[in-house]
Amino acid sequence: MKKRKLDNARSIVEDILGEIEKRSYAVGSDPAAINHFQTELRQLEDKVSLECLRGIPHKYLALIREKVGAEIIEALDPGKLGAVFKNRDRIHLVYKKIAVLVEKDNHALNTALESLREIDRLKYVQKEMVESQTAHLQEMELIEQRLLQSQWLIDTQLQSFEEAMSRIIAFLEAKHIEVYLFDDDHFLTNKLNTDGKAFIYNKQQEATHDLPHAIEAPTFQEVQESIYETPLIVEGRQIGHYRILCAITPDFDRDRWIKKVALITPIAARIIEANQNRLHAAKVYTDDLTQLYNKRKLNEQMGRMFKQFKTGQKKLFVSMIDIDKFKILNDTYGHPVGDEVLKRAALIIRDGVPYAYRYGGEEFCAVFYGYEKQDVIDALENLRKCIETTSFAIDGIEHSITISSGIAEFEIGMNAVMDAIDRADKALYVSKEDGRNRCTYYDDIKDRYLTDASRLRQRNIMLEEEITLLRQQLSAAKDQRTAG
Repeated sequence: MKKRKLDNARSIVEDILGEIEKRSYAVGSDPAAINHFQTELRQLEDKVSLECLRGIPHKYLALIREKVGAEIIEALDPGKLGAVFKNRDRIHLVYKKIAVLVEKDNHALNTALESLREIDRLKYVQKEMVESQTAHLQEMELIEQRLLQSQWLIDTQLQSFEEAMSRIIAFLEAKHIEVYLFDDDHFLTNKLNTDGKAFIYNKQQEATHDLPHAIEAPTFQEVQESIYETPLIVEGRQIGHYRILCAITPDFDRDRWIKKVALITPIAARIIEANQNRLHAAKVYTDDLTQLYNKRKLNEQMGRMFKQFKTGQKKLFVSMIDIDKFKILNDTYGHPVGDEVLKRAALIIRDGVPYAYRYGGEEFCAVFYGYEKQDVIDALENLRKCIETTSFAIDGIEHSITISSGIAEFEIGMNAVMDAIDRADKALYVSKEDGRNRCTYYDDIKDRYLTDASRLRQRNIMLEEEITLLRQQLSAAKDQRTAG
């Protein structure tokens, strides 16, 4: 709509300028003007003829002398022309004709001069109009560009974080952008690293000393690529900074590019700040190593859905999964190898179950909502076989990895989802006790577990009785020593 209005304005200005130009060149060729000019000449001729009826007035003689020269007047002396013109009437007629011609010449000259002045005036108006309208059009085009630019910036802010950052990267013709944010008085150990296609959030760096120094003023480096770092400021408060990497090409205009960065940076800062809360939330609920949801996320999700589970409309199963003999592997080969095993196992677990969480250490939790018992058992068994047959080759060493798991169903009579998790944990313990690398369903071993628990309780009662008897004996011995 705005572009159409601007095009209409251009068309109107061009029409006005065209009309001025046409009028400038049409001043001397207008038929009506020519007829009027010829009428004026005839009237002038009649006027001069009338004034010369009784002789040539002195003003015309002076005019003729001025225009045609004294020598012509002398040549027209009646005495000299007596042989040619036999009477004075003919000489009078010659004077009258000359007077008419001189008057017509003067009138034509004045008319021509007036036309030239009109043409000059029109040309001046045209020039002023051209300059004024050109400046006006340039201003309108500048306003249009600013409006389009503002609309682009607004659209960018309304898009998702990923789409907005992709737009910014394309606008800056950057290879990628790295964003560093403050966390209270320190830099976050996480970095937003984008390449225009993928966005990696909460990328934790290994050590604090690897973090970049805070950037308080723009810096510029040029080698084979430009590295530009500038603060991110929102309403006078610095939230961090970002680093822009841009390839240097033969037509790279540094000053123009920095102006583009200056234009987009306030918008980028607001977009990043708006997304910052989401990043913090992801950090709170995401395990840094495996990128799975953590135990806190599991507890919150289960807590919110507890009432829905209590209706019993859909079944809920939970499974506790543990990597077998992980402590031995960690102690033997070191934490880096252990961490790599955890990351690879987490990817397999994530793909093998509907909802996966890192529960702590080498332990994971899987949630199945709306599944049947056999489907859950089959999924855990397939996961176990997949882990067992997957190659865990790290630093040239092949590691044999297996998992054990326990499965339990949430029952309506339970007070909390954690009751089902506790049962799954008990079933996991049985899997370990029975030799590892197996899945155990709680209902299949609950009688055994209850028997073992009864034996344990009986043993505890016996121990308590023995301790009580021992205390009584010690007390009696103490009394005898005191009496003696």
